[in-house]
Amino acid sequence: MLRTSTSTLVLVFALALVAPACTGAEASPGDQAAGSVGADQSFSLQPAEADALRRKVLVQCGLDGSTTRKLLPWYFHFAYAEALLEAGDARRAIVQLSQSIDMKPVPRMHKRTYGMWYTDYLPYFQLAEAHATLDNWPCAERAMQLSQSTGETGFGHIEPKRIHELQERIERHAGDATSCDLRDVRDEDAAEDAAGG
Repeated sequence: MLRTSTSTLVLVFALALVAPACTGAEASPGDQAAGSVGADQSFSLQPAEADALRRKVLVQCGLDGSTTRKLLPWYFHFAYAEALLEAGDARRAIVQLSQSIDMKPVPRMHKRTYGMWYTDYLPYFQLAEAHATLDNWPCAERAMQLSQSTGETGFGHIEPKRIHELQERIERHAGDATSCDLRDVRDEDAAEDAAGG
């Protein structure tokens, strides 16, 4: 019973978290208020650099470059998000993590990706970190709650100090008056990725 309840809760929260990113709607520059999250923050990668990184991850995942974005598996989105985070591009990583969560909402250690490849699939904690990087505190808080409720933070593969520091940062900003709307952290390229175009 508890497992079903947790799985259902994870799915409901995951879908609520990723729904705006998966609609395919693009936010126009006029839709972003001057103080909204991401309005004055740019991507760390230029579109050509992000595309080169995307192609590299496709190869690493054993996928054909001609695979349509709609047909890309969850593990591609997760691996691409990790590469984007490593490159410092939290905004694009959020879109990719959201896609991965939409396809595979339950985290797991040693999750099989393809062939004999496995990964520690802990998307909610990484999503919380990415949102915190962009000062999108309500979304960081929601993702952190999901990370905790799904057991990610208890798996023992995320340093306790890292968990504690992120939780403290989120708590310091708990009263910030912003909303959790993923459209605030997107641009045309990210929206195209999310829409599968």
